[in-house]
Formats: sequence, C-alpha cells, structure tokens
Amino acid sequence: MNKKYSWTENQTDDIWYHGKFTSVEACIKDAIGCGKKPGEKIVIGLCEDYIPHLNADTLLDQVSEDAYEEVGEVAEGWPEFVDWKGYKDIDKLQEKINKAFNEWLEETKQIPGFYQIRPLADLVTIPN
Repeated sequence: MNKKYSWTENQTDDIWYHGKFTSVEACIKDAIGCGKKPGEKIVIGLCEDYIPHLNADTLLDQVSEDAYEEVGEVAEGWPEFVDWKGYKDIDKLQEKINKAFNEWLEETKQIPGFYQIRPLADLVTIPN
C-alpha cells in the first residue's frame, strides 16, 4: 500500500483541506504553491484510510435482546452462546457480514473518501 501525506498550517486543525500527496516533498511543494514562504512552518501528517466495520457480536447481542423483548424467556439462550468462546461460529458470521457490507458499500458508491491524519512531526520548516 502506498503511503499518502497531507499538510496544514496549524497543529490544532481538525480538518486538513490540502488533500493527499505521495510524499512529504510534494506536501512542501504544494504549501509553497499555496503561498507559504521559506522559513514558515507547516504540519505534515500520514493519511490513514477509515475502514468501516460492523461487529457480529454486537449484532447478535441486539438480535438476542430483540427476541427476548418480543417473545420473552423462550428466546433465552438464542442465538447459541458458548461460555468463554462467545457466540457459536461467530467467525463465520463475521466473515459473511464483512463481505456483504463491503459489497454494499461498493454497489451504493459509499466507500469512505475520508481519512484520519497522524502528524509525523510537530512542525516542518519550509526550506529555502
């Protein structure tokens, strides 16, 4: 996976508006193109894509609670729960949920275009 970088003027910015770049040098070049002068400081960060997920345990907890609310004690113990292992065959369900959810995101064109940025250093000085 290729690393992507971004830059901003202030360390406290919640949103970095300057987009993604393939290198730290490309960030500095863009900052200069945006009017930053030699000696001025910017913050450069590593972009990490947001990867959405659904948790099978949470979904089964909700299904179990809903069943109990609707029909009462007869629903107790469903879906099957193995004491220290959790729900029976949860890994199989998680795999199917992941596949279906990602297919749905692609089909509906809802793959997240946003990302989290981890600053690499406090401040970078624009070189001469």
